[in-house]
Amino acid sequence: MQETLEESMRSYKAAYPQEVRDLAETFCSSTTRMGGMQEREPRELTEDVRRRATAHGIDIDVLTSAVAHYTRIEALAEANYRRK
Repeated sequence: MQETLEESMRSYKAAYPQEVRDLAETFCSSTTRMGGMQEREPRELTEDVRRRATAHGIDIDVLTSAVAHYTRIEALAEANYRRK
């Protein structure tokens, strides 16, 4: 069974603190390729984002995981939109 958008959002919010989600979502919004990709792959974190994460005490692996999770959320949201 495939995870729904709502389930994915709930698990994302439960898994990551707000500060991590904010940075992940900011990074994702700056690299979104809506409509141009059939499959989404999270992009490599930029040095700037890595520095900001480190400055705020955010583990890079945790941020990378949050970015991957949010990328899946974006893909689910786009798929839901296309079905309507």
